[in-house]
Amino acid sequence: MGAIQPEQATVYITAQAVSPSAIASSDSYTGYITNFSESGGEEDVESNPVFGGGNIDKIKPRSQIEVSFDVIFQYGTNASDFDAMKWGSTLLSDGDSPAKRVYIEFSDGTNYYTRGYDNCKAVSFEPESSADDFLKGTITFKLSPTQSDGTPNLQILSGTSNSSATDITWS
Repeated sequence: MGAIQPEQATVYITAQAVSPSAIASSDSYTGYITNFSESGGEEDVESNPVFGGGNIDKIKPRSQIEVSFDVIFQYGTNASDFDAMKWGSTLLSDGDSPAKRVYIEFSDGTNYYTRGYDNCKAVSFEPESSADDFLKGTITFKLSPTQSDGTPNLQILSGTSNSSATDITWS
């Protein structure tokens, strides 16, 4: 069994209303992304000492999850997509970040490893360029581990079948 390779990855970013089964090739940002990272979601357990030498553990809620991508701008229809994820369709600083669904699917054609994120908000987008490099930037999404009713906002699928981005189901 081989290692999971970057060339086997497809990144999809859709509106929250788009069902995973309706993901299209136009939702793919594979040719734009150079780096992916995820952080957060930690669960903290605080141990409180009590009389008699014991402890009572208090489990605190998980922290927010943060998903970031380093992207390279390209001319064409997707040139301002990352701006729109942060500022909304008006591309003005008074716009709102629309809720998104983000999927990262690795596949060698038989095996899958997929991460799906629901209710994501682009909280920052930082474009930059130097005189000898591409126009590039980092976009960061944040999401809560669960919705107010306890429904998860992160799903991870792995296997040889029913493990692609289109197989994720959101409540």
